[in-house]
Amino acid sequence: MVKNILLIVFILLLAGVGFLLLRRPMPAPPPPDTDMHPPSGPPENLGAPENMKTRQGLVLGYKYNAHLDVNAIELKTVKEGIITADFRPHTARTVMDHAPIGDSVEIVTGSHPNDEYIVYQLHRIKNLRTHDDADLDALPPPPDVPLNYTTENFTVANPQLLTDPYGGIDGIRNGNQLFHFKPGLVDDIAGLIKSAKTITLSAVRRSEDFGFVNINHDKVYIVLSLTIDHKTFLVR
Repeated sequence: MVKNILLIVFILLLAGVGFLLLRRPMPAPPPPDTDMHPPSGPPENLGAPENMKTRQGLVLGYKYNAHLDVNAIELKTVKEGIITADFRPHTARTVMDHAPIGDSVEIVTGSHPNDEYIVYQLHRIKNLRTHDDADLDALPPPPDVPLNYTTENFTVANPQLLTDPYGGIDGIRNGNQLFHFKPGLVDDIAGLIKSAKTITLSAVRRSEDFGFVNINHDKVYIVLSLTIDHKTFLVR
């Protein structure tokens, strides 16, 4: 009997506590932090380049990379003397069309591109004689391998190798034919290529419509695979 009475008392106490909690008002939200102030001035434009510079100069000539593709213009400026502005190889045709040797041009460059070996990266160019200009950043990149391509096979004896400043193999030259390797894709078999007397190549002709300009006007091919001593290696 006593236990029943204690149980009833305990239940009543719990009910009373619950009733009081339900009637207790919810705490008010904290006041706003008066120490917080919105930033003054317009927001920073993170997308706008901060290192662009416009300069004018006389076109002296062009330079090319290890693939023998034109990729830089040489200018004589009044304030800085002779400078070189690099551009992506597939924009070479556009640049050269807008900047014949001997013409004066206005260029827009960035001074801190990703490549530490490039001092000036060309973004825009305008011919001061014709007033034609071009935005190089708006040009689409070329496809890695041309669409609807036709594969051709070549056998090259005593191949003449094209190498970069570090000794990496960039391509193979065979007369007026130039076979490109994508950078880094033949590093693992570089020793085998260098010692080969004969190499069979499966490749596709690079279209001149892509905008590249080979310094020697060679027939340029993109290598898909090569075979040495009956062993075939895919390089695309």
